[in-house]
Amino acid sequence: MSIRPAGIRLSITVTLVLSLVAGCAPTPKLPYSEEMFIKASALTKLATAVESTVRYKNPPSGLDEKELLMRATQHDPALLRNFKGYKVRVLRQNKHSVVLVCDASGQRALLEDAGCSGRMDRHRWMGKPQPCEFSIDTKEVCTRN
Repeated sequence: MSIRPAGIRLSITVTLVLSLVAGCAPTPKLPYSEEMFIKASALTKLATAVESTVRYKNPPSGLDEKELLMRATQHDPALLRNFKGYKVRVLRQNKHSVVLVCDASGQRALLEDAGCSGRMDRHRWMGKPQPCEFSIDTKEVCTRN
């Protein structure tokens, strides 16, 4: 039983067409993806500014999150303006800090970074929605004394 050349050509053509269609199909994107990668870069700078303020400038312990953010960015207000339309929170633990960025409603965590680490710590927008609560413990992330 032999396959005719026309049958082989048809099989190859169908295979190529299916491969082309499958290769050009759009891949699902996570919501926020491009925007969040840009914001993550900006967050590392903001988190470093907050860490510097908490660690070296001895702000009063009674400052609320907003006041601490204002104090940490007074030298460069653009650090905070990058997050207009988002809820930005700050956590102080001893002489370290964590900055958390949530959606405008304050319901979903999007990005979280400890200022003591050089890299972006958590892309929380990926995966299932998580509440706008801190998940980083500076005792684990910040290894210096």
